[in-house]
Amino acid sequence: MTNRSPEANRSPSLHLLGLALLAITAWIHFVDIPDKLGETAYLGWAYILLVAGCAAAGAWLLSSHWRRGYVLGIVISLGAIIGFVLTRTTGLPHATGDIGNWAEVSGIWALISEAAFVVLGVAALRSPAAVRAV
Repeated sequence: MTNRSPEANRSPSLHLLGLALLAITAWIHFVDIPDKLGETAYLGWAYILLVAGCAAAGAWLLSSHWRRGYVLGIVISLGAIIGFVLTRTTGLPHATGDIGNWAEVSGIWALISEAAFVVLGVAALRSPAAVRAV
């Protein structure tokens, strides 16, 4: 019999769920990189950084530094959500073509995966098991 708490036993599966959410976010942005580089180069480079950041956060989730993975993933996810809202409302410099385009399917899936990661990350960082592991 083990003395590990139920939260500690769930951590590996939660980390894998976080990794899956980051992979979804990265993939959605990865496939759009060529179009973004052609339309607005700085957004294409932002997508490249987002994909690389998701990879780094995912790698940390699978290591003993999983807290860093959640923090980085939360920052990336919140940044992507803010970017999506800005491109649909005010637009960004040299990027006004998506104003009002709230129904883009890939954008909705990205928002879902990003919001889910934020919720998962905050929960993982606030869990009693996470506090005991510090």
